[in-house]
Amino acid sequence: MGRVDVYEARGQLQFYVESMSPRGAGSLELAFRQLQEKLVREGLFDPAHKVALPRFPRAVGIITSPTGAAIRDIRRTLARRWPAAGVYLMPVLVQGDGAAADIASAIAAMDASAARLGIETIIVGRGGGSLEDLWAFNEEAVARAIFACRTPIISGVGHEIDVTIADWVADVRAATPTAAAELAVPDAADVRRHVFQLAGRAERGVREAVSYWRRALDSCLRSVVFRDPGHRLRSAMQRVDELSHRLSSGARYGLSRRRQRLAGPEGRLVALHPARLHADASRRLADLTHRLRWVLGGQSKRSGDALAALAARLERAHPRHRLAMARQQVDAAGRTLEALSYRSVLRRGFSVTRSENGGIIHHAADVSPGQPVQTELADGTFRSVVDGEALLKPKPQPRRKNKPEDAGPGLFDEQQP
Repeated sequence: MGRVDVYEARGQLQFYVESMSPRGAGSLELAFRQLQEKLVREGLFDPAHKVALPRFPRAVGIITSPTGAAIRDIRRTLARRWPAAGVYLMPVLVQGDGAAADIASAIAAMDASAARLGIETIIVGRGGGSLEDLWAFNEEAVARAIFACRTPIISGVGHEIDVTIADWVADVRAATPTAAAELAVPDAADVRRHVFQLAGRAERGVREAVSYWRRALDSCLRSVVFRDPGHRLRSAMQRVDELSHRLSSGARYGLSRRRQRLAGPEGRLVALHPARLHADASRRLADLTHRLRWVLGGQSKRSGDALAALAARLERAHPRHRLAMARQQVDAAGRTLEALSYRSVLRRGFSVTRSENGGIIHHAADVSPGQPVQTELADGTFRSVVDGEALLKPKPQPRRKNKPEDAGPGLFDEQQP
């Protein structure tokens, strides 16, 4: 419990509680969790720091109570599974005051003597019990001693459901002390069976090898080399003769092939002689010169014709030529217009009479006495006044056909002077 301060104010007692903590098992569980979190942060539970157990340890060190059931189970299991391993017991207190320091010292001492005694695996553990009974294996001193131990160490504390800080720090955790002993050493029966299997396989392998080499020896003894040693020499000489003949034939054949292959390059080399090349080049030059002259002559004629045609087109397109042609067309149109004009008719003795508004008078009935009229002759016009009514009845004019709409004006149609 934390401190409780008591104050008296106005005749009444007042209590102030600064802190509280559980008692009994609750305090142990809190301490367990706090130490667990601390060691996790420091990396004591990291699998990277754990080492593998040896397959066949020469000796096993045991750190436990010398009078408990755990040491009896461990000894019996080690003797049954692997009696060849030596067993060293370091008796310690496993519960109560001073147990944690005793266990930590024993671990350090056995680790220091492991090389001298041949100890290759250490078992730390005890039998089952309550949390208070197992608390020595939850102390920080034991955890740090296990972590500092260089010899592989197995933790077998309590029953399978019991978990301690030592179990997490150790290289291997066993559910019980008996299971720790089983993990520390192999089973001799299994090893014996495995050895027998290997021996059988080795024996079969040796028998098969002996049989194989015996057959090989028999084959060698039956070979021609042992029955007729000179046979190999004769065969080799015959082989040499065959190879010599093949070599000569191959040389002759290769020489013939090379001569055939050189015939082609020789002909090409003759064709590439400078004199031959000069003659061929001269012929080609003369031929190309003749063709060039012929082509240039034809091209020159075609170019001259094209140039003359262009000059004629240019002359026709010149402004002076176009102006002269336009003048000729205007003169011709003027002559045509003059020939079609009514004035040419007036020059033959006819006249045109118009009213005051300029309209042409076609009939005598179109005028009335006293009406002023204007008469146009070939050389001028004069004005007059109608003196009396028309004396002659105009002859009926033949019905004229309707002129097409696009026909030009008639000779005496109304025109402006």
